[in-house]
Amino acid sequence: MELHLDSFMSDGYTSTISAHEWLSVIASAELHHLQVLTLSGCELAGSIGTSLLNLSSLSHLDLSHNDITHFPQQMFHLPNLKVLDLSFNSHLTGSLPEFPPGTALQQLFLAYTNYAGRIPHSIGNLKQLTDLDVGNCGFFGPLPHSFGNLGKLALLDLSWNNFEGEVPSSFSKLSSLQELHMSSNGFVGPLPSIKASHKTIATINLSSNKFSGLIPSSYANNDLPNLTYLDLSNNQLNGTIPPSLFTLPSLQEMYLDQNKFIGILDDEAFPNSISSPLTMLDLSYNLLEGNIPKFISKFTSLAYLDLSSNNFHGAVDPRMFTSLKNLSMIHLSDNIMLLIDTSDLVITIPSLSEFAASSCNLSAVPRFLRYQPQLNSLNLSDNQIQGKMPDWLWTNLESVDLSNNSLVGFEDPFSNHSSSSLRYLDLSSNHFEGSLPIFPSSLETLDLSSNHFEGSPPNFPKGMDTISLSKNKFTGAIPLTICNSSWSRIDLSHNQISGEIPSCLFNSIMGRYPISVIDLSKNKLQGMIPDTFGSECLLQGLNLNGNQLEGPLPRSLVNCRDLSVLDLGNNQIDDTFPFWLEHLESLQVLMLQSNKFHGLIRRRHIANSSFESLHIISLSANSFTGHLPLEYFPSLYLKGMYENDDHQTSHSAMSDVSYTFLMFPNKGQALEYSSVQIPVLNAIDLSSNLFDGEIPTSIGDYKSLMSLNLSHNSLVGKIPSSLANLTQLESLDLSNNDLVGEIPSELTSLTFLSVLNVSRNHLIGIIPSGRQFDTFPSNSFEGNSRLCGIQVQIDCNPNKSGNVAPPSDHVNQSNGANFEWIFAVAGYGSGLVVGVVIEHFVLWRNEILPREVHEHHQIFPREKTPKSSISRRRRN
Repeated sequence: MELHLDSFMSDGYTSTISAHEWLSVIASAELHHLQVLTLSGCELAGSIGTSLLNLSSLSHLDLSHNDITHFPQQMFHLPNLKVLDLSFNSHLTGSLPEFPPGTALQQLFLAYTNYAGRIPHSIGNLKQLTDLDVGNCGFFGPLPHSFGNLGKLALLDLSWNNFEGEVPSSFSKLSSLQELHMSSNGFVGPLPSIKASHKTIATINLSSNKFSGLIPSSYANNDLPNLTYLDLSNNQLNGTIPPSLFTLPSLQEMYLDQNKFIGILDDEAFPNSISSPLTMLDLSYNLLEGNIPKFISKFTSLAYLDLSSNNFHGAVDPRMFTSLKNLSMIHLSDNIMLLIDTSDLVITIPSLSEFAASSCNLSAVPRFLRYQPQLNSLNLSDNQIQGKMPDWLWTNLESVDLSNNSLVGFEDPFSNHSSSSLRYLDLSSNHFEGSLPIFPSSLETLDLSSNHFEGSPPNFPKGMDTISLSKNKFTGAIPLTICNSSWSRIDLSHNQISGEIPSCLFNSIMGRYPISVIDLSKNKLQGMIPDTFGSECLLQGLNLNGNQLEGPLPRSLVNCRDLSVLDLGNNQIDDTFPFWLEHLESLQVLMLQSNKFHGLIRRRHIANSSFESLHIISLSANSFTGHLPLEYFPSLYLKGMYENDDHQTSHSAMSDVSYTFLMFPNKGQALEYSSVQIPVLNAIDLSSNLFDGEIPTSIGDYKSLMSLNLSHNSLVGKIPSSLANLTQLESLDLSNNDLVGEIPSELTSLTFLSVLNVSRNHLIGIIPSGRQFDTFPSNSFEGNSRLCGIQVQIDCNPNKSGNVAPPSDHVNQSNGANFEWIFAVAGYGSGLVVGVVIEHFVLWRNEILPREVHEHHQIFPREKTPKSSISRRRRN
């Protein structure tokens, strides 16, 4: 007897159904001989009771694609149960039970649940098991050796868990495997052994682990006649790539990228009769060298070829690709020794739609590209291309990236606008100058930043949603046509634009995409910030720093509920502290420095949920008064700083925020770490105000604080020893106050502290020594005439001869550790890009519209192209 109710019970209902109640009804019915029960996609919710244990004849139970939260372990032991599918119940928790000998299970699917724990050794008792899918769960630990007992296993999916350790050697006994998925775990050691008996295996995905060593010869011999998909990417494999790997008779997709493979792909190692059904080949991000092998031209089914980020060199003759009728994508980027032919070759690669050769030392656009009828995406960024931009680039292409070259102008630009299909154009960081030409109306994304364009800002096409004109020489007012589009991103920063911000602008930020950023910083804008943020505001980042804006903050900003970064620094805004921003639950960065804010930062009630995401706050150089408002910060502003003693963990607290990070050592040399996820800097800057009173001991509760600046106030009392609790602290400035007493010796435990300034106070006693304190210069302590120690070359023993005269109390202001905040924001990709500069500790902004644009415009991603999906096989 079978009962199939797939997606049936939810028809006509808008709410979920109690799983316990429905299954109790089914179990209580006269269905003792029920063998198959299918309730997939029926919107069942809650816990599954034990009522189904009465269905002793049940052999097939499918509860997938529901909202079940609990499933009794006893159900795994139903005497006749052969198929159990609980997959795609995202709130379902539990762990695998012990399996006694003789358990009947043949297929077990738990993918996309919250099942967790270790795989029990008794898994080896499931000797009839043919399918095991626990992908995207929470399992961890090493795999038990007993896996080798599963001789009938055909599908094994362990991907996207937290497994670790080496793969047991017993895996070589799994002679019936057809699909093996182990990606995105922590496996180490050599690749799992594949024996000659594995003739049935078709899919191997071991990507994104820590496997090391060579590719075993068993992967590359003809004893794997049915292997169609091989993914070993993003591991630590090394050595040479076995030539026979390219000759596997059924292999269609091979991904070996992001490893440490070396050597030359020698044409002589491949027979003249070589043939391969390969359609996808990715060897990028390795250490391969030599010429690009000519045997690739014999892969007549090849559609995708990625050889980028290697050490290939020598001449590249595009004619080698003309026989590849299906080849649509060629990626050769980041091979700086390649010599790609730029002569006027009249050849055709019939299906070529995407060509990338960034960082290939090109001096001209390869002319053969103009003859490719299907070409629509071109990336030649980061080269040395000179002269003018060829006019044929506007005809058929949809995406062009020529950024970071030496182009100076255009060849007869846009003579036929009606035929242009160009949607994405990046000409940033070139040498273009003069006024802007008229661009095609089809453009959606335009980046002209870091050039020498001048004149008035252009009239903006109605269909455009992303533009960057940053770092040019534009003057005049912002045209009202800026309000014609539903913007996702606008960057007009670092120009000389004047006048007022159009009042209609903030009504046009209800874009088609979830990220909205406006950057008008470093201009000459005047007047008040328009109070016109609409109720459907999608703004995530607003940067108006470095203008001449005045008046109060617009209260309608509270409508921008997704606002993550707000920088209004270096203006003339006159207002009190904006407690009303506490309702913005996503606000991470608040920069109000160098304005005319004033008054006490005080309120009658403190709401624990206020400013719950804020990590950076700068109120410096204003006229705030009263005691330090730190009593508000624990529950209001900087909640994310708490209960995190691990330096590594604190650096990953906000994984959705992307940075380019620079650290400036003493000699001022910048070290750049780009295209990485570096979390929010937890920082407070209250310097240069009129705060008085003592530094509260509660400051020691901010255990993830990385930068604290309280300088240039009227603070009194002692330096609290509780500062030693700030184990992540890297910058501390308490200078130019009226602090007294000794410097707490406990501060020597701050092993990350690289900047300290306590100058121009009334401190006394011995300067602590040891660890970081031995590295601080004398000007960190000057202006405290009663301090002594090796740092200021004053002997603390008055009875000992040879004292060194104390330095002058005069402080060279340019040597003080005053922090200058420079903030910029640009939204793209998966998150928000923020930069904050604090003299010694710096986060630097990327230009808006980098290569990692949102998926809609992502043509040449820095990361590897996503691979084709492999569907999991489910046998009925």
